[in-house]
Amino acid sequence: MTSIIGIDFSDAKSDRSTWVAQGKLTVDGVLLFYNAEMTPRKQVLNLLSTVSTPAVAGIDFPFGVPRAFANSLCGGNDIKSMPDVWYLLAGMTQHEFIATRDAFVERFGELKRAGDEYHFPESFSPLHKVNPNMLPMTFLGIRMLSELHSRSTSRWVVPPLESQTADRDSTVTLLETMPGAFLKAIGFDYAVYKRYKKARNALQNRRFIFDSLSIKSGIDLPNIADLREDCLANDDCLDSVIAAVTAACWAQNAARFRHPNRAELTAANLEGWIYVPKS
Repeated sequence: MTSIIGIDFSDAKSDRSTWVAQGKLTVDGVLLFYNAEMTPRKQVLNLLSTVSTPAVAGIDFPFGVPRAFANSLCGGNDIKSMPDVWYLLAGMTQHEFIATRDAFVERFGELKRAGDEYHFPESFSPLHKVNPNMLPMTFLGIRMLSELHSRSTSRWVVPPLESQTADRDSTVTLLETMPGAFLKAIGFDYAVYKRYKKARNALQNRRFIFDSLSIKSGIDLPNIADLREDCLANDDCLDSVIAAVTAACWAQNAARFRHPNRAELTAANLEGWIYVPKS
């Protein structure tokens, strides 16, 4: 069996806005949920560090930043991969990160990552600051990746980066996800996947997503009803469940997902890549 984790960082304004869904994917392709709970970031870090392997964690925050901004963080030097950016941010305070972002955006605007610009034109830049403010999520999420990477490099598989170990049964795959993009990719209409958080009919849309998730994703979710009350009451909880289902789809068949092609790979290795099934 494969351990499955779905993590929603939300806007990360406080340490009470992160939700984590956990479960196991059986060899028959059945995802059995254990729970979906609001979880402090320190506990998320410890969970990823101790979860039994093999494991896949679908995580809803940007794993990297646009290349031009990454280069500005290191004084204009050309850097090659996400871990380089992670270590840069590990040496900064959140205040310093935001000040650097403000100075950069004043000159160049809120640039998007190459993959987002092409494949997800509706997405926000990791440098976006207002409604929603992506900066806490970006900074704190990347800081978490840096901490995990500093503890061990061989435990993690972070697509599209090359793995440091050939034994996938001993690793945790950290997969960048975006719940709305996943919902779109598996066939939900725009009126649903864009309006299940704050719209007038948000509760109705959350209910439809929850009730349709198994059929549209192709993952058997026999006990998802145990999470129904929290998912309908809180869109962050639902996002963690969607991220877990994304992780289960990946564990079942990673080839089902859109990967960066040869021309996109260099940018994706540095900036990150949102993984969704091929439409």
